Amino acid sequence: MRKKCVTQRISKFRGIYFLNVLLIVLVPMLISCRKKLDEQMSPSNVSDDNFKTIFDGFWNGMNRNYVMWDIDTTRWDNIYSIFSPVFSKLQIKNRADRLLAAHYLRQMTRGLRDGHYSLQFNDPVLKDSSIIPADIRLKLRPDYHLSYQSDYFDQIAKRYLDKPYYDADYNTDLQHPLRYKAGTIRQNILYFRLNSFSIFRAFNSENGRMTALLDFVFRSIKDHNTKGVILDLRDNNGGDLQDLNFFAGRFIARPLQYGSSRYKSSNNPFDYTLWMPAIITPMPESQEFKNKIVVLVNMYSISMSELITMALKALPNTTVIGERTYGANGLLTAEADLNGGSFNVGDFAVIKAASAMFKYKDDHVYEGVGFPADIQVPYDESMALIYTDRQLEKAISLFEP
Repeated sequence: MRKKCVTQRISKFRGIYFLNVLLIVLVPMLISCRKKLDEQMSPSNVSDDNFKTIFDGFWNGMNRNYVMWDIDTTRWDNIYSIFSPVFSKLQIKNRADRLLAAHYLRQMTRGLRDGHYSLQFNDPVLKDSSIIPADIRLKLRPDYHLSYQSDYFDQIAKRYLDKPYYDADYNTDLQHPLRYKAGTIRQNILYFRLNSFSIFRAFNSENGRMTALLDFVFRSIKDHNTKGVILDLRDNNGGDLQDLNFFAGRFIARPLQYGSSRYKSSNNPFDYTLWMPAIITPMPESQEFKNKIVVLVNMYSISMSELITMALKALPNTTVIGERTYGANGLLTAEADLNGGSFNVGDFAVIKAASAMFKYKDDHVYEGVGFPADIQVPYDESMALIYTDRQLEKAISLFEP
């Protein structure tokens, strides 16, 4: 059957900007059979008029779509034997039973390693019953703290950047309200602060302030007078995958492999593709950036901000400063893209999950763990309240003679 699948039409991929030609050609061939099998067993088609079918749809969806069972400590087969008889006794029209079902589903998944995993419910009764295991894990960290106050980076820019500097806001969509800042420190160190990744769309928008800011950043990266770059990704919640090439590709002159990705190859929970190179491609006319690059991260640096950090860390001249990141490195796309990851259970629940597992070039998987800083500078609440930035100051100190 595998041989027949290889000859079938290559399915279209959307949003996979950081993988090389091998991935684009090979993955559809490996999963094209699985797509046919899914049409009759998709959890989105299950009846949601009773909890037995809801539970079976959810369990089967996770069993076949979740891409991290081989590194996860959750025993999914045991989950079925424990909870299936319990759900069979619940009544869908009983409000208390619906709340109890949500509680059980949270129990089943609270230990999942996938940093992108979330479980949400369409039932208004269950609007406060969602779960994101990575957020639970985050709050258990001994160094846990709240994110920066809303005006923090505005005040930091005023205090540390040369005048004038660039400041621009733009909403590419409801999920990405962009707040970017760029300028120089000591006249020749480029500082670029962004709260979310949607650089490509922002640069190609009609927002003049944003395009001027990004044009300044891109010109500074190519300017031989730029002594170095400080990229501030603290409290950056991720975003658009195409920025991997569009931004990180400006620091290199040749393709850069910074890790590998792996996907589901069948409905069986432990069937995966081979590890395939994750590669950044240079932008046209980009040059090798040979001066120092410093990336500032914290525990709220998530997803794309982690991938960008790892991509730049694959260069010999990059130093990462701050805290261990959030730990959500897997590719997040629609189920239709890779026949894995996110899915719905009828109209009852919405599950978001990674469609791929990523490992860094050092062969470590940082999913659910977070990428470590080279130089750890912990969050200092007392200093943050008076807008004194010890992490940024440490970054600046690396440029001293």
